[in-house]
Order: sequence, then C-alpha cells, then structure tokens
Amino acid sequence: MHERIRVLVVAADHRLARVLAGALPARGAAAVLGPIADAREAAAALADGLADLVVVDLDRAEGSGLDVVATVAAAGGRVLAASDRGGPEVAANALSAGACGLLPAVRDRSLLDVFRRALAGELVLPDDDLSSLVDRITAAGAGGADGLRSLTPREQQILQTLAAGASTVEVAEAFGISPLTVQSHVKNILAKLGVHSKVDAVRIAWRHGMATPSQPSVRAG
Repeated sequence: MHERIRVLVVAADHRLARVLAGALPARGAAAVLGPIADAREAAAALADGLADLVVVDLDRAEGSGLDVVATVAAAGGRVLAASDRGGPEVAANALSAGACGLLPAVRDRSLLDVFRRALAGELVLPDDDLSSLVDRITAAGAGGADGLRSLTPREQQILQTLAAGASTVEVAEAFGISPLTVQSHVKNILAKLGVHSKVDAVRIAWRHGMATPSQPSVRAG
C-alpha cells in the first residue's frame, strides 16, 4: 500500500470530498482524491494502483449509490459508504452491495482510524446499528452452513467475536493471543467459508445467529 492512504471519493458533487479533506490533517497519513462521478473510473483507478480506498456517496439524486458500491466492490476495491441518513437499513443495504462499512455521522480526525480499519478488512459500523443490522442480515438468507461446520472450536469463537464487531486487536486481547495468530485463524476461516474478506465471513456468521452484540464492537467513530 502507498505510504499515505489515498481515499478516492465517488460522488456527484464536491461536498463530501470537501468535508473529508477538511476533517483530516493537511499533511497527515491520508489524502482525499476526487471526487469522480463514474464507478468504472473508480474501478480503473484501483486497478492502476492510484487509490487505496473508495468512499461512495449514497445520497445521489439519481439513486445509483448502491450500484456504484457494487461496481467498485466487484473490482476488488475496499469501499466505505457515506450517507447523511444513517441507520441500520442504510448500513444493511451498503453491506449487501459490497461495502465494508458506513462512515460515521461525525466526520473529524477519527476518520483516519476508520480508513485504517477499512483497509485492514475490518467491519466499520456505528455500535447503535449492530443489533438491528444483525437481525436484518439474519432474515436475508442462510448460505454457508457447510463451511461453518468445518471450523474448529477456536475458529468458531474468533468468527463469533468478529461478528460481534470486534477488531483484530480486540480479538487478540479477548483470547490472550497475538494479532498475527488472529490473522492466521482468519485466513483459515476465510478459506473454509470460501470468501475473500472478513466482512463476507461476518455476513455468513450473522445469517447463522453467531453474533453476540454484547461483546466489544468496532466503532465507526
């Protein structure tokens, strides 16, 4: 990855890009690029190594925000959704389209941590949305049962903790192991479930009732 996190904004106007750029330190570890309006152009920028993370504005007048998320995610990009509406329905739709999370309503210097989490494959969501979001995903379907049955007891514990919203560091602290050991377990979990990201694995866990929202959760801000 580039030394600075290059965040490409896909939006119909400059408002979101200005807000994000204004929230980050002028010479900090992240740079805001764009905005651009076209999803395919964003996918091309990722393919050419010109951006590390894409933020998509869902509040587009033509209502194509989720389609943009899906196109960029299908190209292999890490995508965060942004919306002034918020709430579990918006978050659920964004995750279903392929986003790894939703930007917090308060956009200040904590955004840098949000960007780092997204790049690390963490699920980034407001705590208040987690319980309702789990219910929505659980009701949406139940694929992946065979893969879950192949997990070892420790892998099941780690996936359940991730599904509760915990970060890799929080999982390591909870089980008294190193983050590298957690990452090794996660690689095995992804392989057994046949998915490519922790967010995909968490979706499967939610569908099968593995989330325990009372555990530590990843905060979006």
